[in-house]
Amino acid sequence: MMTCVCGSTKDSTECCARYISGEQLAPDAESLMRSRYTAYTQANIAYIANTMRGPALASFNPHTASEWAKQIKWLRLQVLKFSTIPPEEDKAYVEFVAHYLFQGQKEKLHEISEFQRIDGQWYYVDGHRL
Repeated sequence: MMTCVCGSTKDSTECCARYISGEQLAPDAESLMRSRYTAYTQANIAYIANTMRGPALASFNPHTASEWAKQIKWLRLQVLKFSTIPPEEDKAYVEFVAHYLFQGQKEKLHEISEFQRIDGQWYYVDGHRL
């Protein structure tokens, strides 16, 4: 068993790997966010790009993202809050902190990410750093 790097404590094959491989769609915004973190740890920029829409995709540079991801040593992910407001809506928010090393320095990315469900599939559409 190999525990998923997203911090869920699940086996990777029962967690993010099935979404990244395309075997299944992420069932909710939190699962998509966790799988995107896992994809960043693998520098899987194709998955990152395929799970974006709206403003996030418009400002996304795959080359820059790939170079950055390859320089990072990811340490851990903390999901602080997950909300779908109201639950039947196709919009959700996930607040998280991603801890990593960059050029020997401990860093963190604290963000509230906005997700939207389009035709039954969740996408990352925007993020607000805290």
